[in-house]
Amino acid sequence: MNASPELATADGKLATALRSFNTAHRALDTTLSRLGAREGATDRLIHHADEYGVDHTLIVLGKTPQVFEFKDGVPDKEMPALRLQLEAAYEAMHAVDLANAKVENLISASNPSHKKAILIAGKAYTFDAKKDELSERGSGATIKADAHRVHTEEDSGPARKREQDRDR
Repeated sequence: MNASPELATADGKLATALRSFNTAHRALDTTLSRLGAREGATDRLIHHADEYGVDHTLIVLGKTPQVFEFKDGVPDKEMPALRLQLEAAYEAMHAVDLANAKVENLISASNPSHKKAILIAGKAYTFDAKKDELSERGSGATIKADAHRVHTEEDSGPARKREQDRDR
């Protein structure tokens, strides 16, 4: 099946975003290694920034570097450069997520049976909630997901909603 021009463009943007992320990740990894961080610190910092923001991540790093498995603290003079590199990796990661979502939405629009994938370390994975596992799209290899259900407003029901509204 030939890809539509829109899908080809989206695929190109995804490839560009992935290259940008990989470049930013390598630069941050090189800096962190030089500063005495243990292996994996780059991903921990990026994921922490994704969850709590770059500012908070750098505050935590400055006050308690052992959280990110640094042997020693990060010298104050290194923080501005580290901030720029973490921001670049953070922004590139979000660009990858948006580009991947665009590609997956375009494919799903033309093929409703297509299972949407997320990217983890540059590889596409689909999620099977019943089996609680991720399957790599390319190889079919599976990984236990250990997913936890998030309770939504619909889970609470009308009585719980009224109770929450009263408390406001």
